[in-house]
Amino acid sequence: MARTADHEERRRQVAEALLRTVGRRGLARTTLADVAEEAGVSIGLVQSYFRTKSQLLRFGVDHLYKQAEARLRAVSEGPEPVRSVRDWLFRATETLLPLDDQRHREITVWLEYLPATKTDPEMARLHKDTTDQLLGALVQALDEGVRLGEFRLGLDSRTEAAGLVAFVDGLSIHHLVTGGDDFSRDAVRAALHTYLDRLLLAPESP
Repeated sequence: MARTADHEERRRQVAEALLRTVGRRGLARTTLADVAEEAGVSIGLVQSYFRTKSQLLRFGVDHLYKQAEARLRAVSEGPEPVRSVRDWLFRATETLLPLDDQRHREITVWLEYLPATKTDPEMARLHKDTTDQLLGALVQALDEGVRLGEFRLGLDSRTEAAGLVAFVDGLSIHHLVTGGDDFSRDAVRAALHTYLDRLLLAPESP
C-alpha cells in the first residue's frame, strides 16, 4: 500500500512539474528533460512512468482537470455553508476563474493544451468528459433552483449551463490576456455576479 502511495505521489510530483514548466516555456518548447529538472528527479525516472511526452502531457491534463473538480466539490463539502443555489452557482463558477496564482497557472496551461484537442483524440476525450461533468453539475443546480422557486420557470437549463461555461471561459481569457480595469480581479467577479443575476432573475422572453 505504501509503495502504491509513493508511486502516485511521485507521478503527481512530475505532473505538477509539467504544469509549472509548460506555464513558463509553453507546450511546444517543453521536453521530458525540462520536466525532470523541474521535478528534481532523473529523466530516467520520468520515463519509467511516462514512456513518451504524449503520455506525460495527457496525464498532466488529467491532473489539471482533477484539481478543478476538487475545487468544485469543496464548494459543497467545505466548512462554509452554501446559502442558496444562486450562491453555489457563483462560488462554483468562480473557482474556474484564474484569480489566484494556482488557477492563473492552470488556465495558462489549459490554453496551451487546448489546440491539441483538435489533433489528439485522447486529449479531446479528456476535455469533453470534463466539460460534460461540469455542464451536468450546472444543469442539476439550475433545475434545483427552478424547483425551489429561486429561478424563473421555463429556464432552459442545458442552454443556460453551456452559456455560463462559455462566459466564464471568456472572462478567464480576458483576465489573463487583456487585463486592465475592465478585466481586473474585481471586474470579472462583478461581471459574473451580473451575468447570474440577469440569467436567473430576468423575465421570460415573449
